[in-house]
Amino acid sequence: MTPLSLSPRETARRRLLDALRREGPMARVEIGHHLGMSPASVSELAAGLLDEGVLVAEDSADQGSGLLRGRPKTRLYFAETLGSVVGVWTGFNRIELRLLDSAGRTRASRHVERPLRNLGGEELMDVLAHTIAAFAEESGARDVKAVGLACQGYVDTRDGIVAWSPVLGTRDLPLASGLSQRLGKPVLMENDASAMAFAIAQRNADLRSGRTACLMVGDGVGLGFLIQGELYRGARFGGSEFGHVRLRRSGPQCRCGGRGCIEAYLADYALHRDAQLIDHRPAPTLLLPGEEAMEAIVEQARSGDTALLNLFHAAGEVLGDAVGILIQTLEPDHIVICGPGTRAMDLLRPAFEAALKSQTIPELRALATIHVVESSMDLLTEGVVMQALRELDLDLARLRAA
Repeated sequence: MTPLSLSPRETARRRLLDALRREGPMARVEIGHHLGMSPASVSELAAGLLDEGVLVAEDSADQGSGLLRGRPKTRLYFAETLGSVVGVWTGFNRIELRLLDSAGRTRASRHVERPLRNLGGEELMDVLAHTIAAFAEESGARDVKAVGLACQGYVDTRDGIVAWSPVLGTRDLPLASGLSQRLGKPVLMENDASAMAFAIAQRNADLRSGRTACLMVGDGVGLGFLIQGELYRGARFGGSEFGHVRLRRSGPQCRCGGRGCIEAYLADYALHRDAQLIDHRPAPTLLLPGEEAMEAIVEQARSGDTALLNLFHAAGEVLGDAVGILIQTLEPDHIVICGPGTRAMDLLRPAFEAALKSQTIPELRALATIHVVESSMDLLTEGVVMQALRELDLDLARLRAA
């Protein structure tokens, strides 16, 4: 999506809309405190947006102990009739879809199992476009304004290119433009770890201050980094490939082609691979094990299986090393460990904490607050949809001709 040039008044409207998008419904006085605007300025901006049908006003009385206290606050929120957005996540032969209205409410969601890894670029884009269009039609959405797409791997968010992905079989794929042409809609792309980081920060205001590093563990290992609640991107406007930082030259095989990467010790496929070697459990039907297979390994370890406990102990040490690297290179205020891999955090934690303590400078370690967030795949589509809605808000901020 191309950034729009805004006038000072339009910039103020944009700030107000962004505050409501990030914080949820607020009264005018709350908006003023949040943005540092005078009551008169907020009221004038809100009046225009209400007249245009962009915002809706709702009285919200302070119930207290059941008695009305003072005048009810009138909260402002987005109208739900401004169009909808489809969020998509592409995994290994999996597609997750979600439909949100302009107020940010989920209207429909779907999980699709579909082979993607061996498709060429054109065929892949045809399949994704067909899947997205069918989902929107079956969900009754005829006013889709944009699509947000979260992908594993290195994603150039500025040009909409998947430079490399472990779950797709082609490189330097112009996925955003290809899908946009097929769907007739603008398409915004994001690295999936960055999408999850943004969604988690949306739900926790504390994580929108300072520097927050979100380490996502699951199918792979990814990193989303936020500064004051906004995603930080590198020279190609992509996310970090932190999971492919090499810890040991002679370590286990990684999906990227190298050896000894952080991901090769921590990702689901790595843990399942090593569990197979330990007890000869059946191989997954797909390269990546499903949640049921991973839960079986975790429960067997919890029941006291010594070999599997050692497996999680070793993984916990790597997680501690990884978080130590983040602390000593980025000095974040917050570190969030998230993703499906948190299912085994009780097994990882003892070795994780010991490794972090032994390998990190104490003064730096004390600066970072570590959070563990149990997270579902919904956060991947939620994060990229919220980003797409914010992009659409840019157009809503523009003043309409009289």
